[in-house]
Order: sequence, then C-alpha cells, then structure tokens
Amino acid sequence: MNNSNNLISKTAYLKFEQCKKAFYFYKKHPYLRDKISIDKQLTFKRGHEVGDLAQSIFPGGIDVSKNSKNSIEALHLTQTLISNKTPVIYEATFSFNSALIMVDILCLEDGEYKAYEVKSSFKISEVYLKDACLQYYVLKNILVNFNDLFLVTLNQDYVFQDELNLKQLFKKRSVKTESEKNLEYFDLQINNAKFILSQNIIPNITIGKHCFKPYQCDYFGNCWKDATNEDSIFNLPLINKEKLMEWYNCNIKTISQINENEEGLKSNISKIKNAFLSNNAIIEKKEITDFLSTIKFPVTAMDMEIWGPAIPKLNGTKPFEQIPYLVSFFNGESHSSVFMEYNDDERKEFAEKLINYTKHYNSILVFDGTLEKLIINNLIKHYNDLKSDLETLKNKLVDVFDVFLNFNYYHPDFKTNFSLKIISTKLLNDINYSKITSGLEAMNYYEQYRTEKNDVLKQLIKEDLISYCETDTLATFKLVDFLSGIVK
Repeated sequence: MNNSNNLISKTAYLKFEQCKKAFYFYKKHPYLRDKISIDKQLTFKRGHEVGDLAQSIFPGGIDVSKNSKNSIEALHLTQTLISNKTPVIYEATFSFNSALIMVDILCLEDGEYKAYEVKSSFKISEVYLKDACLQYYVLKNILVNFNDLFLVTLNQDYVFQDELNLKQLFKKRSVKTESEKNLEYFDLQINNAKFILSQNIIPNITIGKHCFKPYQCDYFGNCWKDATNEDSIFNLPLINKEKLMEWYNCNIKTISQINENEEGLKSNISKIKNAFLSNNAIIEKKEITDFLSTIKFPVTAMDMEIWGPAIPKLNGTKPFEQIPYLVSFFNGESHSSVFMEYNDDERKEFAEKLINYTKHYNSILVFDGTLEKLIINNLIKHYNDLKSDLETLKNKLVDVFDVFLNFNYYHPDFKTNFSLKIISTKLLNDINYSKITSGLEAMNYYEQYRTEKNDVLKQLIKEDLISYCETDTLATFKLVDFLSGIVK
C-alpha cells in the first residue's frame, strides 16, 4: 500500500494541471496556501450539502469517510466493503499509480460497478470533466467489473412542488467516452507529477494567466507578493490580463513605465496612469453633474438581498432561483426595511410592499442595480397584475455605480475593485461593514436564520442581516452626497 504522503489526490492533481509550482507547494509546503475566503468556504459547504442529498438517491450506503481516520484506513475499508459486495458505498477510496480518489457514490448494480460524482451546478465545466476522467482512470485500472462513471448535476428545469423528487432534481451524464480516450494521458500526467515530487525542487514557473485559470490559485499571495506593490501595473483597471502579462514579461512592471499611447489601449488609461502617479482622483465634473441631474426628489436609496438555495424550498421555485427576502431603504433621515420569513411563497407580498414604499419617491438610488432589475423583472413575470407598478419602479432606478464604472470619478485607492464596500469605505468616514461582508455570506446567514430554533439567536441573525443591507443603502445615499459636494 502507498504511503499517504506519496499519494496524489484529485485536488492535488488538478493543481498540477493548472500549475506545477502550485502542485508542489500543495504537496510539500501547504502552509504557504492563502487563507480561504468566506465566500469560497460557503461554496464548498453548499457542494457538500448537495452531495449529501444526492446520496438519498442510493440509500443505505456505508460512508467510508465517516468510518476512517486517514486515506490509508479509507483505502483498506473500501477494499473490505468491495470484498463483501456492499451494494452502495459513499466516499469509496481507491488508489492507482499513486493517484488517490474518493468517489461520491459507488453502486454495485447487476454485478457491475457504477460511480457517481455529484456537482452543485447546472453545467459540466472542463474542470468537472477532468476530475471525473481522472476518477474513471483509477477505477478502470483498479476495480474489477467497473462499468461507468456519471457526473450528476442539478436540473435547472426542475420545479419544486410539496416535496423533493430527487430523480427529477438531479440529472446524470456518462463520461465513459471522454475517459476512455484519455487513459494514456492520465498515465503520462500522473507519472510527470510523481517525477516533480521526486526532484524535491520547487518548479521554476513564473506568474502568468495560469494563476487565474480555471480559478485563482491558492498560492497567489506567495507567488505574486513581489508583483503587486503600490506601483504595480496589476493595480490598473480596464486592462485585460493578457496585456498585463505581455507588459510584465517585457519588463514593464510599474505604472510609470507604461506608454499610454500604445495602440489598442482605452482612452482612460492616460488619466488613470496620471491619477496613480499623482495619487489624485479623476474627477469629471460635467459628467458627474449630468448624472446628478437625473436624480429627481424626493429620493431614497435601496438595496436588496436574495436567497438562492441550490435545493429549492418553496413551491414553484427552481434550484438556485433568486428569491428576494430583504430590501432596505434610506431616505437621508431614516431607514426602513422589509424582511420576509418565507414560511410559504411570500414573493407577491414582498412585491406589494416594495411598490407601496417606493411609490412615494421619484428616484430610487441603487449601486450596481443589476440584481435589483433582475428581481423586479422576475416579479413582473410571476405577477402580471403588478406589472405596471413594478415597471414604474424599475424606471425610477438611478444607478450610482455608473459614475465609477465610467471613470467619471476614480481614485487610485480603488485599484481594480469597484465594489460598494471598497468605494464607500475609501471615500466616506462613517461606513462600517462589520459582521457580514458579502451577499453570499448574507445568504448563508439567512439559511441559518431559517433553521435556528432559539428565538433570541434568530432575532440577532435577523438584526445582523438588516444592518448589513441598511449599510449598503446608507453608503449609496452618502456617495451621492459626496459627488454633490465635489461639483459644488
């Protein structure tokens, strides 16, 4: 049996495919890994929840991961279960040619084994397919009577009614054809990966586009620490990564070295470069004045939060359907909020309250109103009798984001981040995001709110959510005050 330190897990292998240095760090220097963001942790959590639910399609299985302490124990236990012809195994663990896999669901059906890999998404990405093909490669070489491996994804057309129909919620696709074509490829790649580890030398790989594709590398902070100083070209917005890497490889590494007259660059680059070198903001007073003139009083700022469970909970909804559960307003004097419990489908009530509050205002300030427009459009589709009022509301939206997106106002402190949190905390003195810092995090808090049994804790979660949403409306309103002060 292989020593666990020599085994190459799926995660390690996919890092090898992206960057051999990242693969080496993962195996030899894991302490160099960047801190995992809260949003990424929540994405992993959602994946586990969907995977656990998919096990219900094949009930009664034995979970190897819950009955073993490490990969070696998991390998032994899996072999015992296989020998005993256990019909369903969760997290079945196998190794071949030092590649280590854990199969979400392994079933013995009519004397043949079929494997199922569950993904909490609608589409099968290139990474998902490569992951599945690696598993197929191991199973093909190690498991007698192995027949096929299926990628299991959520069905975007499934509509929940009363209780979950798991066979309709999930859909599967065989990867046998792709996998059979790539058996020799994985032989070669795994051997290359083992060779890199045997050399015990950090691969000499410079930063590049591979650092971001298919995902930003977990060792980004380590490899990029010398490339992201205050004068780095990578702090510039508007320029794609291909152009930035072209400059970097030509030893153009600082903003001062850029020739802003270079063909193909956008016109704002010269202004942005000067802003960085002088550490002064770009201020286009005429354009800001024109924007402010579109605001008609009385005015309020608005922000919405959505709940988009991977597994639908309300009748008539689909996986990941975006359901508004909170909207907050700030009119310059006071906050108001609408918070929905969703013990049942309460979207019409939400829409009616939204209309009732906003009808008193001529302009509704939003910051990047893409979400708000999407929610309003979805409400229009569901409630035709409210269409006219909702269309009126949508036409009142004034997007403060446009001023910053169009570089009518830009400060070097923003760098490449145009989020409301970054812009407001850089420009305003009294904006403070404390407990909740992102929409995905807020969604997770709302999930906790719905399952919390303690009334006191439940109320505290609700207050945190409303506070987060109200902070967004306060920031949006005050940004308009800030812009008004500039032109005056």
